Amino acid sequence: MPKVTEQMFYKYLKCPHWLMYEMRDGQDVQEPIMRKLQDEGLLRERELELLNARDIVEVNLDDVDEASQRTVELMRQGVQTIYKGVLIYRDWVGRPDVLERVEGKSNFGNYYYVACDIKRSSHLKDEYRFQGAFYAEILERIQGVRPVQGYVLHTNGEIEGYIIDEMLAEFHLTLDSIERILEGEEPPIFLTSSCKQSPYFSECHAHAKACDDLSLLNRLWRSEATALKEAGIPDLSTLALATKQQLQAVSGIAHDRLLFLSQQAKAMKEDRIIKLRNVEFPKIGDIELVVDIESDPLRDIDYLFGVLKVEDGKETYHSFFAKDQDEVKNMWQDFVAFLQKYPQAKIYHYGWYETDVFKKFIVRFGCSDEIEERLVYKAVDVLPVLREAVIFPLPFYSLKDIAKYLGFSWRSADASGLDSVLWFNDYYQNSDKKALQKIVDYNEDDVRATWFLIDWARKQ
Repeated sequence: MPKVTEQMFYKYLKCPHWLMYEMRDGQDVQEPIMRKLQDEGLLRERELELLNARDIVEVNLDDVDEASQRTVELMRQGVQTIYKGVLIYRDWVGRPDVLERVEGKSNFGNYYYVACDIKRSSHLKDEYRFQGAFYAEILERIQGVRPVQGYVLHTNGEIEGYIIDEMLAEFHLTLDSIERILEGEEPPIFLTSSCKQSPYFSECHAHAKACDDLSLLNRLWRSEATALKEAGIPDLSTLALATKQQLQAVSGIAHDRLLFLSQQAKAMKEDRIIKLRNVEFPKIGDIELVVDIESDPLRDIDYLFGVLKVEDGKETYHSFFAKDQDEVKNMWQDFVAFLQKYPQAKIYHYGWYETDVFKKFIVRFGCSDEIEERLVYKAVDVLPVLREAVIFPLPFYSLKDIAKYLGFSWRSADASGLDSVLWFNDYYQNSDKKALQKIVDYNEDDVRATWFLIDWARKQ
């Protein structure tokens, strides 16, 4: 059986089949930078910036067994901060970003070590906590004491702790499930948006379609799928044809929700759009603006604000770019100055991410009350407006899923947000202007796709 690593908890929570397919292939098919990206970590230089105030010793050995021996040696020496250590116990291999010495009793003396990972998310996610519990279990075997807390260092420099004992039972259930998959057990299919983060998403999607699985419904909860199956509705086809009596037999799901799910199933099986109500994108003024932001999570930088200006049917694209953190403030100020030229223009974006970035930049660099009002409170997120009014025959409602279904095409057919990160890395390291142009083209296509959806909705 393959060794259990902390990354497996991340992969399992995103898509259990990720582990199954990876074991079939006998390797992690992702490039190192993609693994770092998907594990929500940062590049080494950014991590070292966050650890700048600490006196660290780095474990820089490629052989995992040698790295483990070196880590234990440093722990015996009582080094204060160990960076990129490796912890091994039998078939468990943990690689915490940081091991920090704290006061207490252990096999090493009047101190022991706690583990801390560096993560770009500002939220304490389940996968972070499970990884921390995994480190704690290995540390207990090595030093004779299990840490009371695990820790995450966020990109704002704040350290967030959590109690290991509070989630140990759930951790062990998850660990058991992972080990069963590694022993050859196939997990049940249940397609979620998290599956898209797996390199095996296409296989998961094909499997779900072949099974006519209920999880193909957009935003279906696992508990809802269980309730439907217990009521004798095992798949999409059955749900699409379900009678009023069959739906009434389902317990634990509100009647309106059941009707909506049955409509979703009809849309999926008949490959048609179902309009629930008019889509409200009222036109205010002669100019409208669509915004999309590109970011490099590995360096924790939002580096491109793209804007599509639409005036009397004429579309003009504008971009505001920052190569590094030193240029970010000027980029923001140029973007704000552009918005101030069009004080009556309505602002649109697709999804919640832009709003979060706007809030972050306002706190960091400031802007007028009028600009804050327009960006944070009056800007229109196109996604929820569409979701409340239209049922698309699609399992996911991302910009690319819907726009492509309706006929929009990107210049780079397979381009994604992950690709833009790789392109920015090429530009950052090699000053590759072709990579930069790919990013700008991709961003422009995103804002044009968002406008395409707004225009489509108005024509309905």
